[in-house]
Amino acid sequence: MPVAAVVFVVYCVIVVGLMKVSGVGYEHFFDTADTTLRTAVLPLAAGAVWLVAFLAWARWDHVFRDARRLPTSWFLWTLPAVMVLISVLHLLGLEWSLFAPAHVLAVLLASLLVGFTEETLFRGVVLRSMRQGERSEGMAILWTTLWFGGFHLTNLLLNEPGAVIQIFFAALTGTGLYLARRGTGTILAAMALHALWDFSSFLVGVHPADNGAAMGANFLVPVVYVLAAVTLVVLVVRERTRPAREAITPALVPDVGARP
Repeated sequence: MPVAAVVFVVYCVIVVGLMKVSGVGYEHFFDTADTTLRTAVLPLAAGAVWLVAFLAWARWDHVFRDARRLPTSWFLWTLPAVMVLISVLHLLGLEWSLFAPAHVLAVLLASLLVGFTEETLFRGVVLRSMRQGERSEGMAILWTTLWFGGFHLTNLLLNEPGAVIQIFFAALTGTGLYLARRGTGTILAAMALHALWDFSSFLVGVHPADNGAAMGANFLVPVVYVLAAVTLVVLVVRERTRPAREAITPALVPDVGARP
């Protein structure tokens, strides 16, 4: 875990530092194509370079794919499914005519980079570290989720007073992102869900429409957070006896050569 902490701190210094020096307030990050490129795309691209460089050096196994897929019931699939539904409704509830193509492409690129970097960091490096040792999968889930939520406190450095509340919302959505990885056995699913969720959220914060899709999304957002809280409790309790290393130990093969 100390190594994961170092990776996390360096990532924060790079990404949050570059966002800070952009001179754009957090609430205006995605107002235009130019602000999106300066405040999100460039910092996140730099963060991606750091993460890729670390993984190339460390050669950790099972960061992007589990050695064995953990069981995922239909109930555990509900949260990711509802997150997809809300994202689609958000996209349908936009005033698309007010967006320039360059603006949409810039937000899409930023969203893809968020999906790649934050999932590589949290559902990749951090989760892989938490699965090392004698922790249960329940504790690995809980600590990864809390760490992801706490990360959003860095938004205070970007003059975002709502960062304290974001901690809780981010942690809850992180539960759905964990389940996307768990259910498929690969982090690519979590990256895709994260990118879709943020893409729709970033755009709806700029030019929302007043239509049925937008109303449906607004109705479901509180529902998804309640569902996420219930799901997190169920996961932590249900997985309290499952060794976390089970996900990183290939069947019938000793766990050798892992380097967290």
